[in-house]
Amino acid sequence: MVNEIINESIKEKKQKLLKFKRNMLYFRWTILVFTIPAFLFDSEFPVSKNFVYLTLLLTILYNSIISLLIAFKKPEKIKKDVGFVFYTDVLLVCFISYILGGIESDIFIVLFFIIAYYGMSRDIASIVNITIFTISMYSLFTLGAERSRLNEFHYWKLISRNLFMLITAYGISLLITEVKKYDEMHKREFKLARTDKLTGLANRHYFDQKLEEEALYSDYTGKPLNILMFDIDNFKKFNDTYGHMWGDKLLSIFGEIVMQNIRKTDIPFRYGGEEFILLISDLDISTVKGIGDRIRSQLEKQNFNIGDENTKCKVTVSCGIAQYPTHSKDIKEAINCADKALYYAKEIGKNIVVTYDEIGKLRETVQIDIDTYLSN
Repeated sequence: MVNEIINESIKEKKQKLLKFKRNMLYFRWTILVFTIPAFLFDSEFPVSKNFVYLTLLLTILYNSIISLLIAFKKPEKIKKDVGFVFYTDVLLVCFISYILGGIESDIFIVLFFIIAYYGMSRDIASIVNITIFTISMYSLFTLGAERSRLNEFHYWKLISRNLFMLITAYGISLLITEVKKYDEMHKREFKLARTDKLTGLANRHYFDQKLEEEALYSDYTGKPLNILMFDIDNFKKFNDTYGHMWGDKLLSIFGEIVMQNIRKTDIPFRYGGEEFILLISDLDISTVKGIGDRIRSQLEKQNFNIGDENTKCKVTVSCGIAQYPTHSKDIKEAINCADKALYYAKEIGKNIVVTYDEIGKLRETVQIDIDTYLSN
């Protein structure tokens, strides 16, 4: 069942990437094979049929080569690596415009499509660059086609066409700006919806969503998912003694400590109240216990100056660790295992990190230490 879900997710992602490649190929063949021949055959400029067929054949050959390049290129790299293709397209259209009489040919319209399609997948700087390049090349080829009669050349027609290209680029820039604003706003709203405002960590709602995803990833890769559950010791007493403002500050500081001691791939959550959960993939449980103990130790070293320098207090935290699927093949039961390890850490004295495997074993060690102390 898990593999089916993973495979379905991978299949859906591949389909989206293939759709992007397919749309790009459709665009190219529509423009370069159907639109350009229409201008070639309908041109009023005197060109031989053989020349038209040769141009068409070369266009098809060129587009076939580019299509193969796109087909074998990884979809996620197409936008980055084949941008030069659009510049080549501009040169091709400008050349065809040249052989069809320059300013007398309406094939310059194809340039608008190239700028628009290129611009929709790029940033504003890229649109500016290709627009300047297009205007420069089109002007150069057009003037070249009219070099024998520049005195009679319609300069205003060339200027107006270049202005239309600028207007097109400007319109696309506005559209891209609005789309980016919407995307940024959507990302901010999404981040706020899944973030705990006090600590900046992910919240319980996001935890419920992410947990299943991480479990599926663990099943798919065969690598364990470690669950660290922290609970600040005597937090209620701290809150009652020093007030909620200091309680909030304590939670915020602990959130910072957690963030300073984890990798970018690790996912910390404020589970609720003074409880925190940290999900760590790909590491063995002894390494993860070391991470938990480092977090515990750093909080213990904090000196809280409550009110003035003479009023100082230390705060500790306990941690329980379980591993999926080692301790349970049910991810929710694995959470319960971490909770039991945390409860056990509280029971044997707090300010300690306990793995689920250690439940019961540490009680004997603690009892031996007590007996040794009493005997002395």
